[in-house]
Amino acid sequence: MRISKRRPIMAADEDRFDRDFMDFDEVDEDPVGDVSPEDDSLDDQIDDLSETVEDLQDTLDEVEEDDVSIEIDNNIAGHFIAECERCKGIFISAVVESDQDVTSVNGTCPICGKDTEQVLKWIIKEK
Repeated sequence: MRISKRRPIMAADEDRFDRDFMDFDEVDEDPVGDVSPEDDSLDDQIDDLSETVEDLQDTLDEVEEDDVSIEIDNNIAGHFIAECERCKGIFISAVVESDQDVTSVNGTCPICGKDTEQVLKWIIKEK
């Protein structure tokens, strides 16, 4: 992926400068101009950043998605979904639907690991 930004480059027009302020007799000894180490450092940082982005892109291109391996046939139909009174965690309970009127059970919560009351909220039904 390349990102580029284009914009026109405008040059200064000679008529806009007052020639009285320009001294054409002086010759600049360094035709390139002053290049400070900070400028080189900035260029190096930009190059390093560009290489890092390319490395990240290469890494992302190499990533392969895992195969979906969710078991569609399960044995949770008819089980209650319970809520722990202590941690408010929700989980599939071992209690199955029956003709008995059960609203809660006591036991060890699989989420917080404490002995708590677990309120049976919903029943899992098959389609």
